[in-house]
Amino acid sequence: MRAGLFVLLAVVVLIALIWMWQMAPISTTVFAQQPAAQSAGQQPAQGQGKQAGGGRGGGRGNTPTFVGPPAGMQALPLDLFSSKNFYKDQKLWSDQRYFRCNTPRQLTDIWTSRRIGEKPPTSAAWSDCSADYPREKIVSPYPYKTAKEHYEALLAAAKAKGGPTVYTKATTPDWDGYYGRDQQADHGAEWIWGTVNQVPTILSLLTPEYQKRMVQMNYHEAVDNAPQWEASFCYPEGFMRWWAQASQGGNFQLTVTPWQVQFLSGIAANFLRQVLIGKEHVQKVPQWYGETVGFWDGTTLVSWTANVQGWTLSHSMFEFSGKIETVETFKPVYDASGKFTGLDHETVFYDPEAFVQPLRATYRYARRATPDNPTQRYTYIECLSNLRNTDGRPTQLTKADPRYVDYYGRPWAQNWENYFEVGWDRPQDALPQDILDLFK
Repeated sequence: MRAGLFVLLAVVVLIALIWMWQMAPISTTVFAQQPAAQSAGQQPAQGQGKQAGGGRGGGRGNTPTFVGPPAGMQALPLDLFSSKNFYKDQKLWSDQRYFRCNTPRQLTDIWTSRRIGEKPPTSAAWSDCSADYPREKIVSPYPYKTAKEHYEALLAAAKAKGGPTVYTKATTPDWDGYYGRDQQADHGAEWIWGTVNQVPTILSLLTPEYQKRMVQMNYHEAVDNAPQWEASFCYPEGFMRWWAQASQGGNFQLTVTPWQVQFLSGIAANFLRQVLIGKEHVQKVPQWYGETVGFWDGTTLVSWTANVQGWTLSHSMFEFSGKIETVETFKPVYDASGKFTGLDHETVFYDPEAFVQPLRATYRYARRATPDNPTQRYTYIECLSNLRNTDGRPTQLTKADPRYVDYYGRPWAQNWENYFEVGWDRPQDALPQDILDLFK
């Protein structure tokens, strides 16, 4: 009898602890959006810090930081952080000093990295004014004006050699496996990350309307501390996010068949990209990741993506329109012994509405594991969020808010009980078996 009472008492105590933990008040402000008071007094000392990430393309921590303009650089009388209406400052947008030489990624992180200073936003830090990635390495080196023209030229070249190459199940290239971005190889896509360029360099790639949209994002993320990131609200990632740093779109599972090549990746949302071999575009409605057709030129995979839903790269970068199209090539990489080790990937972006000319990105992907690896898996992602905009800023809801969704606690039943079963005499809830098992 005593043993039974002891178990019952222990269960009651455990339930009480669980209830207290669930009901404990938490901050209603997203961790990424702490108020300025929390960063007061933590502004880095003047001087240049070590570049983040140990090399190119990092730029998200230990950012080169100056509390005032770096030596030899004179501040503008008006800049992003002192402006009351950035729209009226258009003539200043081409001057890196307007953004205090911060890269787009540094702007989006300026609050979380505690570089906003003690009296935000006017106390925001400067960055390295000499750091930039050449514009000429971003624009396409090819003469083509449209993706269609580019793709048809590559197809004609393959036909001139007797192609396109047609594979069977027995002869398809052995590319299956799991891939990751090769940090030791080509870095020609990192401008998309927003970590290696001055803001005016990126703006110079955009049409006036899309320049305005990018500076709008710069201002509201860096000055107002009001980012609107895809993952925060479980928005769609959007097509160009496949090339972004944080999305992990470039760490993919690859499957090759005679009729399609499939890429599966993601970290906050799933990216499913399929190259349909020998097909033509038929979609009438824009798709989040577009519609991709392609062909084989020997061991080179060539693809053309169209019918894309316009969206944004987010994180103080730019938007792209529904007219965006790409031509991509994937070429095998071999080591000195002739062993296949990865893929060299080139993308040319065509968007006559958003870009002043076609843009280019290159990257190498290393095969990290083959399909016979006993532990490698792709884990399907379900984006779950209790962040909601409150007065324009992302805010974490608590259980006290009627909009809160307890994703792991039968939310459908909670909805019925809260709205349709109030005052009902319901059976006493039974303890979950996994809790009872603790006392066996």
